[in-house]
Amino acid sequence: MIGQNIENICQNCGRDLTGNYCSNCGQKRVGLHERSIRSLLEHFFEELFVWDSRFFRSIKYLFTKPGFLSHEYISGRFQSYISPLKMFLFTSFVLFFIMIKSDPDQYAGLVSDPPDRDDFLSEFILQQQDKSTDSADLFIDNFNDQMNDNITLYIFVIMFIFSVLLKIVYFTKNIYYAEHIVFTLHFFTFVLWCFLLGVLTQDLDEIFIFIFMYFVPGVYLLIALKRVYHKTLWKALIVCTFLTFCYWILITAWMLGTVVISALRA
Repeated sequence: MIGQNIENICQNCGRDLTGNYCSNCGQKRVGLHERSIRSLLEHFFEELFVWDSRFFRSIKYLFTKPGFLSHEYISGRFQSYISPLKMFLFTSFVLFFIMIKSDPDQYAGLVSDPPDRDDFLSEFILQQQDKSTDSADLFIDNFNDQMNDNITLYIFVIMFIFSVLLKIVYFTKNIYYAEHIVFTLHFFTFVLWCFLLGVLTQDLDEIFIFIFMYFVPGVYLLIALKRVYHKTLWKALIVCTFLTFCYWILITAWMLGTVVISALRA
């Protein structure tokens, strides 16, 4: 209503607020401080051990409506969904578990027998193995441990860079940095699921890893940007072209960098 303070309206269901919590849906009052990084972390810890229908609802919208969860969360309607950080960490755990169970020997998948000296990654790993004072078996075990333990950890660096790019691209808009983080968490949660699908299907054809890691996220990003940041498609398309190119560079750096760092630390 005109002239009514928006902080006296529940952002989740639209009912009038008479206290700190909505009497209709139970969501906490949303103020300006709720758009901070601190608030994002508070929501995560509040629901860390809560698993209910909100999880399945959130997963459904993550795949079927790109950008919808980010738009809802940024708009203050987060009571019906799990926090973006919780969703990302859960996906990271699933990815880690499946990779360990399905193919724990990452070394065998990267270094062919006999070795292919024309393969940059294979050649680099073998060079580090030759420099190592450990036995070949111990080096391989250390390399696999580094890959399996840190592949989801290193992506946080890529996500930070991506969120900064969002802040730079939309610096003229009155958007909190925490809101860019929300978008980044949802987008890269979807990226991790794509990575998992790519890993599971790459034995059928190597083209699947490129489809799931480069093409599908690019289309998803366009739809998500349009829903969260833009009213017109052509503006979203211009920004998406730049951000998709940056994403391709970042995701390539993540995959190659994880292998390189794992070989160096093995």
